[in-house]
Amino acid sequence: MARFHPIVWCMISGTFLSRSATYMTMPFLAIFLYKSKGIDADITGAIIGVSFLVGTFSSFLGGVWSDRYGRFPVLILSLLGWCLTFAGYAFADSITSFFLISALNGFFRNIFEPTSKALLSDITKPEDQLTVFNARYFAINAGAAIGPIAGVYLGSAESTAPFFITSSAYALFLMLVIILKATYPMTSANEGQKARIGFQQAFGVVLRDRVFRSFLIGTMFLTAAYAHMESTLVQYMGNAPGFINGVQLLSYLITTNTIAVVTLQVPLLRFARRFSSMACLQIGTVFFAVSLVGFGVFHSLIPLILSMVMFTIGELLCFVMAEMVIQEIAPEHLRGTYFGASGFQFIGQSMGPWFGGVLLTHFGFSQGPLVFSILMIMTLLAVPMFVAAQKEQVKVKTVHVNGGI
Repeated sequence: MARFHPIVWCMISGTFLSRSATYMTMPFLAIFLYKSKGIDADITGAIIGVSFLVGTFSSFLGGVWSDRYGRFPVLILSLLGWCLTFAGYAFADSITSFFLISALNGFFRNIFEPTSKALLSDITKPEDQLTVFNARYFAINAGAAIGPIAGVYLGSAESTAPFFITSSAYALFLMLVIILKATYPMTSANEGQKARIGFQQAFGVVLRDRVFRSFLIGTMFLTAAYAHMESTLVQYMGNAPGFINGVQLLSYLITTNTIAVVTLQVPLLRFARRFSSMACLQIGTVFFAVSLVGFGVFHSLIPLILSMVMFTIGELLCFVMAEMVIQEIAPEHLRGTYFGASGFQFIGQSMGPWFGGVLLTHFGFSQGPLVFSILMIMTLLAVPMFVAAQKEQVKVKTVHVNGGI
């Protein structure tokens, strides 16, 4: 790592710092809104969900801007906006203001993500990129492990102080970027022409490709399932009468998820090589679904941790293999468009918190088994979509083979 450009170190260190601060606040936002601000569970879910919805579309905009105006101007804009957004959470005091702040959070987050990844690619040699991106992924998960525990002790479910700490972390990250940009000017970054992905192209891909369309609908159910960990599960554990100290248990579960991601990734990928990518998606979906029922049924630490491990297995199988599926089905000259269009899967991540909040509001926090059983059924709807995509994929391959005879 010592041979890498100082800006690489800046991005990785800043990622660890900012993600630690983010995970100190965001996992507890649902409880904060419900208990401290008196906002109903369904509205709380919608507030959190709008962040994902806005982010789904802003990622395209971030990529276009970074290609057109350069990485650093867009990076600085996104970090400045993120800094102000988290300060805004502390000052917001109405449902409308929380909707606006949440939307801005999703906007700046998804402006930052593609730009930062592009910058790392620009300044890293091809043979070193895997190491750099693995280090970045580790920094994200390390921050996710530390942040929730710090959030519990700082009272993130009730206090506004952690929002100011998170805002300060992004301000520090911003200053590091500006200083290193001035110290190490990057004259070669972003010189090449990159493909510009428009919304019309993305919609065109979805509408014309049956394999991709079925796959995309299936992943919408998966991202909805994943979003329940950050919203529905948080509200449930923070308010259900069966939990003595639900917030503390929640912090342990989030940390368990992070540790499991790091420790299980390599062995699970070895396991996944025995099956097709589509089959792995179907297996992962079942793990996701069963784990959700566990969250609704159990109230003690050990079975909840086991449920979270199952959830993590589903997460790794589904989200890692989803990228493999895109590479398999995308024509080489349209691979960027396919990856861009896959961002629409996060519509599910937007709808998931809202739907979970509606269920909690309608049935009540005491009906965890019923609520999470419904969420399990919704998650399993991904399986027939992946089966349909797999069948279409076989048909396409057969046509290509016969056409080549």
